[in-house]
Amino acid sequence: MEMALKLALKGQGFVSPNPMVGAVVVKGGKAVGKGWHKRFGGKHAEINALDEAGRKAKGADLYVTLEPCSHYGKQPPCTKSIVKAGIKRVFVAMNDPNPVSKHGGKELERRGIRVLTGLCRSEAEKLNEFYITSLRKARPFIALKIAMSIDAKISYGNMRGKKISGKKAFEFTQDLRKKFDAVLVGVNTVILDNPGLDVRGKPELNPRRIVLDSGARTPLNSKIFSLKGETIIACTRNAPGERLEQLRERGAEIIVCGRGRKVDLKTLMKKLYGKGVRSVLVEAGSETAASFLGQKLFDKVFIVVAGRRIGEGLEAFRLERKVKAKISKTKKLGKDLLLEIEG
Repeated sequence: MEMALKLALKGQGFVSPNPMVGAVVVKGGKAVGKGWHKRFGGKHAEINALDEAGRKAKGADLYVTLEPCSHYGKQPPCTKSIVKAGIKRVFVAMNDPNPVSKHGGKELERRGIRVLTGLCRSEAEKLNEFYITSLRKARPFIALKIAMSIDAKISYGNMRGKKISGKKAFEFTQDLRKKFDAVLVGVNTVILDNPGLDVRGKPELNPRRIVLDSGARTPLNSKIFSLKGETIIACTRNAPGERLEQLRERGAEIIVCGRGRKVDLKTLMKKLYGKGVRSVLVEAGSETAASFLGQKLFDKVFIVVAGRRIGEGLEAFRLERKVKAKISKTKKLGKDLLLEIEG
């Protein structure tokens, strides 16, 4: 099962909104077939493993990180192929929380195949926390990433673009972007920093780029319009129609959320979920961080604390009320410190 979990990780960044899944066919104590879900819409892990095993699958055991599906979607039911291959036993790490999957474990048992569930369950649940959380909450898994000085400042406050954190923190952010379906920033970040919000050297892994821009102020020459991948501008009904049309001409998709001064974040998250987005990384400036934290609209927070003081600068965020959360992990990132906080 540990081998299957490692195989599943190979699908990271390619299979969403489906979960990452790995599978191993074992016979006589040897792995005779290995597979993982490689790309959304492609063959499932079990089928790839069975294809590699061929005739050796008859009488063998199948180890799979997620309960096999028993419904027709972009691919036929995995349970049918498992039965046809002659698999004797199926070891499942965790049941599929998606009711659409039609309880494949029960279907296999009905067809005379023994199913044992729970091996490496916690590891499997951690692997697919985006998938599980998004199904449970009917919105994407939301993580905030905030980089700040030791005195809780996120910029020098003088329009200088000097970075606060170091190289290791930059690499950490790049790794995060590979994992998430979308990365979100506020329009002020786009105006002041003109970020690409991409994955350097691997444009095929670029997440969707989302800008909170109630008044459609995003500059038309921003980097986000020239890089591979989708760009979404989230605005309110007050945004000028002519400006929205200009943004559409630059290739942006417009999502309207609310009538007020600010984008309605909960509505935005629901609409993104409807578009298949299962995870959002919020690279938060001060105002954006306060909005998500203040509404308790997060599942995890990554705070990178740089080992320097700024003094006069922009505060990381200011909240009107306390928000309960706990530090679950700490890690050194070169000279910086990473705090991982659970919502």
